[in-house]
Amino acid sequence: MAAPSAGYLPALQQKGLMAADRGRRILGVCGMHPDHQETLKKNRVVLAKQLLLSELLEHLLEKDIITLEMRELIQAKVGSFSQNVELLNLLPKRGPQAFDVFCEALHS
Repeated sequence: MAAPSAGYLPALQQKGLMAADRGRRILGVCGMHPDHQETLKKNRVVLAKQLLLSELLEHLLEKDIITLEMRELIQAKVGSFSQNVELLNLLPKRGPQAFDVFCEALHS
C-alpha cells in the first residue's frame, strides 16, 4: 500500500481542523454558557422546589427555548419537583439564549 501523497496529508489536517472548529462552533451555538450552567447548578434544589411551571413553560415555548415535545415530556413527570428537575436537565442543552430567556420568564 502506497503512502499518502504529500498533498493528501495537508488536506487531512485541514479537514481535521475544520471538523474541530465546527465542533467548537456547534457547542457554542447549542450549549449554554458555562457560568450560566454553574448558576443553575448552584440553585438547582431551590429552583426544583419552587418553580411554577405553567406560565414558565409557555414563555420558554414562545421563545423557542423548548419544543412542544419537551413541554409534554416535562408535564408527563409525576409531581412538580420531578417536572422542575426535568426542565432543569433540559435547559443547559437549549442554547446560549436559554438562560437569559429563563431569567426573563422568572421575572414576568
